[in-house]
Amino acid sequence: MYRIIFVLLISVSTSLQTVSQNVVLRSKSEIALAEAQVLLGEENYEAAAKKLEGLLATDPENMEVLFYLGSAYQALGQNEKSYDFFLKAKESMQIALTDFSGGSNETLSMHRLRYQQRYAAEQATLLRAPDTMKEPVKLTGGINSSYSDYFPMLDPAGTKLYFTSQRPDSDGGTRSFLKTKSKSKSTVSEKEKEPELIESDEDIYFVEKSGETWGVPVKLPEPLNTDNNDGAACFSADGQLMVYGACGLSDGIGSCDIYYSTMENGVWATPKNMGNVVNSEDWDAQYSLSYDGSKLFFCSDRDGGYGETDLYMVERNIFGEWGPAMNLGGIVNTPFNEYAPFFSQDGKTLYFSSNAHPGFGGLDIFKTVYENGKWSVPVNLGKPLNTTKNDKFFTIGGSGEVGYFSSDRDGKGLDIYQIEIPENMRPQPTIVIKGIVTNEKTNENVGGFVMVEDMDTGELIAVNKSNSITGKYIVVLPGGRNYSVSANKEGFFFFSQSFELPKKIQYQEIVKNIPLKPIEKGTKVVINNIFFETGKAALASQSHLELDKAIDLLRANPSMVIEVGGHTDNVGEDATNMKLSHDRAKTVRDYLVNGGITSQRVQAKGYGELNPVASNDTDAGRQSNRRTEFIILEF
Repeated sequence: MYRIIFVLLISVSTSLQTVSQNVVLRSKSEIALAEAQVLLGEENYEAAAKKLEGLLATDPENMEVLFYLGSAYQALGQNEKSYDFFLKAKESMQIALTDFSGGSNETLSMHRLRYQQRYAAEQATLLRAPDTMKEPVKLTGGINSSYSDYFPMLDPAGTKLYFTSQRPDSDGGTRSFLKTKSKSKSTVSEKEKEPELIESDEDIYFVEKSGETWGVPVKLPEPLNTDNNDGAACFSADGQLMVYGACGLSDGIGSCDIYYSTMENGVWATPKNMGNVVNSEDWDAQYSLSYDGSKLFFCSDRDGGYGETDLYMVERNIFGEWGPAMNLGGIVNTPFNEYAPFFSQDGKTLYFSSNAHPGFGGLDIFKTVYENGKWSVPVNLGKPLNTTKNDKFFTIGGSGEVGYFSSDRDGKGLDIYQIEIPENMRPQPTIVIKGIVTNEKTNENVGGFVMVEDMDTGELIAVNKSNSITGKYIVVLPGGRNYSVSANKEGFFFFSQSFELPKKIQYQEIVKNIPLKPIEKGTKVVINNIFFETGKAALASQSHLELDKAIDLLRANPSMVIEVGGHTDNVGEDATNMKLSHDRAKTVRDYLVNGGITSQRVQAKGYGELNPVASNDTDAGRQSNRRTEFIILEF
């Protein structure tokens, strides 16, 4: 399980003589060290440790010998010995670094030695680190089977869990989607890159949570599940877009490709290949969509990367098309294997698995954060989440208190576990807005668009959909922005609500049902996101986003004639309030006319405090009474 790490260490060693036809071994100690390297690569740790101990007896300050002894004893589970040797190796490497003259021909050696020193220091720290969380719990209730179950994926509210399974009722045969294909450049066997699975092909399942209990797993229908491998599904926050992997299909570009499907009238549409802008002729798999559906992270062993398998990202352009894949770079990716990215709902925290960053063995789960234009140095999530086995496919949702992942720690294939996550390893909290979009007149559910925009900049952040059958929608709002969440559908007046969130927030779920009013004569609509300076008729800049929507609506319905009605609370003189309401209505009218709407189609009228919709005895009531209304006069 440690073979990957040993190959990595050999590749970054500075003074170590590599076993090669091009290198002449000058002494018995060099021959012995090369033999120890071979034993480590073959996972014969006891024999390697014995040979290295013999070398140490004659050269107790040799940093390579110290380093490899630390690695060998870690693999043997002798953590105290391993810690001592890693610490001594780090100190010996520091002495070696001071001996460099700084010449240009030494730069590469210095870089490699610093990398190796950092690795030794971090390994020593990990070996002494206390457990960071409680023991994980294996999921029950039919989620885990006697076969491999993996790739859990939570929805933003943490109430629906998708996963991949190779249980016998799957539709396929007997191969593994997780296995990467062999490549000539590979120095690692397929077995080491992913555990060998010999069960049925993969299919995608989901299970829903009621209270604290998960229900019975349900397999997604065709055409999503086929008689080939169909696995590793991820979903947009609104549940209307799914990205997943499929292997061996007729329209495939590589061995396994990325496909997507959209929910249409309550049914998943026929999946479409994402094309050769995203997919390569190699292995592309294991995906994660950003909460707003604008970014897709995945794993690939395509040429041109940093290692065997790297993490990549693609973004949607202004036309809604996916752009070319971008490698996440050398901070995240290593010369060997990174797998299973999960981009959390805060829009900046990425979890992934690696067998080359300092860890406990096999594949470990790491966290990195994208800030100020770059990824932070990955942090190991620690024990007991990570073990000497393969731990991967991490996902987290809802409040971020509980994460889910897959592991083969019990030696019986992959199973799905849940674990409580300490606060420092969680993503930043978010606000989840959810509800049902309906026709206010008939109370029927409506499938419309739900947009998330930045009210200060006008940036369109996300376009979600409400389910056309249930009307349900969900959006995720990270902290630190002033948001407009609006719903619209052809034939209806749009609805908007503002949410101003500070940078530091607590996780919260807000239920906001949205009744859309049909466009017809006599319809009266409160326009929520129109703001004025206090006591004045001047529009605040945040109002432009809402009024531009009104301009678009009037342009799309050229026969519509509206009245803009201004209303106030009862604070102040009646006459003053009447004038203020009229001036504000006229300001809105002027904005619409300046936006290209003919003046004959827009009337303005002030009502002052005459038509309250709530009590003026409370702040909330007075706020509701200070409003701008549109009334459709003709249509």
